[in-house]
Amino acid sequence: MAFKSVNEISAFSFEDCMITKFEYKEKEVYMELEALIVKANNSQNTNYTESYAGPTQVRLQGAKVISGYQEGSKYYDANDVLLSEIPDRPFSKEELQDFLKTCEGNYLYCMEPVKEAEGSYEYSMGIEYAEDNDYGSTVLDSFRLNICFEKAIFEWDRYMNRVQR
Repeated sequence: MAFKSVNEISAFSFEDCMITKFEYKEKEVYMELEALIVKANNSQNTNYTESYAGPTQVRLQGAKVISGYQEGSKYYDANDVLLSEIPDRPFSKEELQDFLKTCEGNYLYCMEPVKEAEGSYEYSMGIEYAEDNDYGSTVLDSFRLNICFEKAIFEWDRYMNRVQR
């Protein structure tokens, strides 16, 4: 791989990112991502502009999936009055294992820090199940995974287009 970024998760944007491969083995989460955005402040970005990375391999070493849940939602009327609320639904251990098998082909919309200490990181990964239609994509469900790991390695061979905002 031509580019390698270690422990620089905040130097990426996941807003368009799709998971094309997801594996959770003993002490490692391995993902292949499409449409990952490399921010201007990433150590591997010499263009100093946001650009899409080509297909990207991510290895979270020393990883352990701690928990997961389906995100709840709130429904409001046109006057901004809360009509109903669905709370977050935590996964059981069995549901969590089943969920990990369904991450491929879905969107990774964020990786947010929960706790960081020297040599140890805990992040919350947001994953959306979406359905493509004539007008774009419709989000069906969104989920969170809390993962702790020792090292995050992102590797890719080339840059694609600059991000147009």
